[in-house]
Amino acid sequence: MIFFILISINSNESYNNILVNISISQPSYYFIQTSEKLSSGVFFTNYTGALNNEQYQLLPGTTDNNATWNYNKTNMKTEYWILSYSNGVYINICQGAVNHLCSNANCSGFDNYIIPIDNVKWSSSFENNANYPSLLQAKKMKIGFDNNNKIAEKLNGQYNIFLRYWLSVPPNTPPYNYNTTYQIKVVVYGYDC
Repeated sequence: MIFFILISINSNESYNNILVNISISQPSYYFIQTSEKLSSGVFFTNYTGALNNEQYQLLPGTTDNNATWNYNKTNMKTEYWILSYSNGVYINICQGAVNHLCSNANCSGFDNYIIPIDNVKWSSSFENNANYPSLLQAKKMKIGFDNNNKIAEKLNGQYNIFLRYWLSVPPNTPPYNYNTTYQIKVVVYGYDC
């Protein structure tokens, strides 16, 4: 918005008028909000667990095991989502893991077992139904933030981005709980993740 203000100045004998041009602009801002299920963590399960939205133990050598909330049992929609909003600035949403899936905290110790992070696949979509996000379009998870592994790019406005995750368990993997830290961040479009 542009406003014009007329200011009168009394300088002893006469009045002088000054026209001042003032520009007021709305500040640019952005934010994201994650769903409760995504904020709680991504847990993988077997076929039965996926039908019940519960975490069950995975068998070694199995592929593309669903995350527990990939398909809500009542509507077949994913419960993993991000709401993004930006005003006046384009944004990218980036993601990455801190380390591989490890059986011990900090991936340390002689008895630590590792599932490489690229055994995790993910997919994102602006659609949320039984078919999207799609396993056919899934990408491998990476450690750290990777410019080629963005959840969404060049967003300006309000968007719902839906996510699904899958895990393939290598053969001869011991039956432990495996963990990593998953990160999501927003960057202004044009900047690296």
